[in-house]
Amino acid sequence: MMKQGIFLWVILFCSIMASAQKITVAQDGSGDYKTVQAALDAVPAGNEKSVSIFIKKGIYREVVIVDARKNFVTLVGEDKEKTILSFDNHAGTRLTNGDTLNTWTCASFFVYGNDFHAENLTFENKAGFTAGQAVALRVEGNRASFKNCNIEGFQDVLFLSGSGVKHFFDNCYIEGTTDFIFGAATAVFRNCHIHGKKNSHVTAASTN
Repeated sequence: MMKQGIFLWVILFCSIMASAQKITVAQDGSGDYKTVQAALDAVPAGNEKSVSIFIKKGIYREVVIVDARKNFVTLVGEDKEKTILSFDNHAGTRLTNGDTLNTWTCASFFVYGNDFHAENLTFENKAGFTAGQAVALRVEGNRASFKNCNIEGFQDVLFLSGSGVKHFFDNCYIEGTTDFIFGAATAVFRNCHIHGKKNSHVTAASTN
């Protein structure tokens, strides 16, 4: 019965993906857009249909935001080790407008939309060991899932900030230093390698 249920779920997922709008990102101009954010900006506000964004190999040095009005977005990288979404913000960074970044605003990649899925990607914050809080991935929306992804940095790498929401990580590699998996969400990690880069706490959950 369980195998039959999984099989039916796979059939449904494949059917949804087959009918999804498809966008390609490539830095060399061979795709629809050159940046990940430009592709996400093209997703209509209030989206209720699956949108699949394929990202070709490259290091995409940009802060990326999946808007709260843009649900059902899937990002698929060409190669997990060579498709890298990266930035180097950290808490205390002063922006040109005078604002100072904090834990909630210093991420390289933000997910506010619901039903987000990522696969074969590396999310990283390159601020470095001495930068303090430097989030690679902050997830606020509900039902986000990550498969075969790397999430890399140092302190406070993975911020699951949404209260009462749920997430799923499958076959992912997550590394950091101090309290590097934290937040108010509930998350399941299946077949994941969680690597502490120093002798400190791995998690600092604040679930209700």
